[in-house]
Amino acid sequence: MIGRVLAALAMVCGGAGAALAHPHVWVQARAELVLDQKRNLVAIRESWTFDPEYSAFAVLNLDSKRDGVPDQGKLDAMAVERLEAMAETAFFTRGKINGRPLALKAGPSPTASFSQGRLTLDFTLVPQGPAGPVRNLVVSFDDPDFYVAFGLPPGDPVKLSGSPDCVLKLNRPARQAQEGEQLIPDDVATGTPGAAAAAADYTGRLLVACP
Repeated sequence: MIGRVLAALAMVCGGAGAALAHPHVWVQARAELVLDQKRNLVAIRESWTFDPEYSAFAVLNLDSKRDGVPDQGKLDAMAVERLEAMAETAFFTRGKINGRPLALKAGPSPTASFSQGRLTLDFTLVPQGPAGPVRNLVVSFDDPDFYVAFGLPPGDPVKLSGSPDCVLKLNRPARQAQEGEQLIPDDVATGTPGAAAAAADYTGRLLVACP
């Protein structure tokens, strides 16, 4: 659902061309996986930076001073609304812990910022219940409908903290969607496995192993 909402916003902002193919919104994702000293997963802290077209539309009417700078209070209120809406799609964050599906819920105090024409959303997800110490953990950020394309920026976009005995490995996707690069016609993707199959090629994975 929220993928379609994001797509609609991008189409309004980007014009008719954005209505022709998936994806519609591009995100550069960063994350920190937080464990405690007993190797329990405490939180996943995420930071998403959106493409300029979606960013411009998202901050419309948030600039009360008309100085080109969105009000921080309005940005943070928008962050809360976005995070609540993304619960419908499990926050586009999928995972398995010790071979079992990882259920997540929103943590407190999401924030948003706007710099150099780009919106960044920072938020925390926490496990819905105890899952026991991590032996292995797999996390990915993706939209199976491929309305939103998630990329991982160069360098070290993910990190692991809290348990020095555990090891983090980042498996980058086979391909990365470039901003504005639309890959599947809407009429092909809708109601077919085409979008999900394409999204898999563009999905990276975070792998954690603990002794």
